Amino acid sequence: MPLVQPVIITGMDDAFVAGMEAMAAFSTGDDTSRENTKDAVIAAGAAAFAAVAGPAITAYIQSATVVPGIPVVTAGSPTAQVGTTTGPGTII
Repeated sequence: MPLVQPVIITGMDDAFVAGMEAMAAFSTGDDTSRENTKDAVIAAGAAAFAAVAGPAITAYIQSATVVPGIPVVTAGSPTAQVGTTTGPGTII
């Protein structure tokens, strides 16, 4: 099965929203213990984005299946230079 595009599209949309919400919340100044500098606000957004985007990227990659029989080429002796997979493989 090919990669499932809705997995990454939904995940990246969610990550973008999380990042924007984190930056908005961090920049309001409601919490006086926070340093509301530009860099601090960007860092908060980046951290929130990464927390959602990382698992979304992993889920997208794991949505694909590798079919058996893909030719492979390896280094080494002449007998080890060409071969095929021995069974179905799944991207883990």
